Amino acid sequence: MLRSLVAPSIIPEGEEVTFRRNLTQEALEEALANSENLLWLDVVDPTDEEISWLEECFKLHPMIVSDLRREDRRPSLLVYSEYLFLSLFQPQIRLNGVQGQEIHCVVGQQYLLTVRSASSTAVDSAYDRAATSPEYWKRGVTYLLYLTVQFVVDSYYPLLDRVSNQLSKLEEKALTNGDRVTQKSVFMIKQQLINLRQMVAPQREVLSNAIGEERLAKTSEDRDLFRHLYERLLRVYDVIDSQRDLASNVLDLVESQHSVQMANAVSRLTIFSMIFLPLTFLVGLFGLNFVTTSPEYAIPISGESLFSLIIILTAISAALMAWFFRRKGWL
Repeated sequence: MLRSLVAPSIIPEGEEVTFRRNLTQEALEEALANSENLLWLDVVDPTDEEISWLEECFKLHPMIVSDLRREDRRPSLLVYSEYLFLSLFQPQIRLNGVQGQEIHCVVGQQYLLTVRSASSTAVDSAYDRAATSPEYWKRGVTYLLYLTVQFVVDSYYPLLDRVSNQLSKLEEKALTNGDRVTQKSVFMIKQQLINLRQMVAPQREVLSNAIGEERLAKTSEDRDLFRHLYERLLRVYDVIDSQRDLASNVLDLVESQHSVQMANAVSRLTIFSMIFLPLTFLVGLFGLNFVTTSPEYAIPISGESLFSLIIILTAISAALMAWFFRRKGWL
């Protein structure tokens, strides 16, 4: 799907900007050939025929065309004689994992070309903002690119807020009962943070290179715009690192809770063993056969009395042991 906005490149003071929207391919070729126009062409889920048309219309390098046809590239900035090519990533959570939605930007002297999937909502937000704010077009194509990159960077913040809330809940849960479900959830969040870090780190380098590119940062004002984006992406990177540290702390807390639970279980088993130790001794002692060769050794009490005595001794012994361990706080 092709969406387009075309506006005059020179707008007199006091006059409103009039847009031409969603032109046909033939009208777009005419608008691109006219140096008095500014063009934003947004290509959503491009087909092979549309990519071939873009290659011919914008005279794209074969390497760029290859990048447009495949996925899973790293964020990058490529400089050509007539245009610049930027590849950015917008994060999204799918099936409890983080995936990057690629956004390709081709920046020319009088046009901005964005190629992306329909799920890349950052471009939708930037495009709608530019379509309703004519004053942005007075600042040229560079500001339209800045607007796009700004919404891409802003898309990381809701995701990080969600991860932060999940870690806080898991930390509270780990303090009460650090079970294996909690541990599995923390590992999943930690993997998400690693994927986010792998997306943010190269984009940070892309923005750093954009600050020094003369065609993007023609004036000090333009450099300040991209420097602002670079600093915001640095803050995103710092937040990701702090969240990774928090996830590691939660894992350590879960492991500590497991160790405490195991130690308590072993202590209880040891105490029960000690309680039954004298009982086993008494029962084993009176179960012996006191018989000698001549004469036989006879216990001077009846069997019923001896049985009652053994029962009383074992009960008293168990009670004393239980009272002693409870007093020490071990039971």
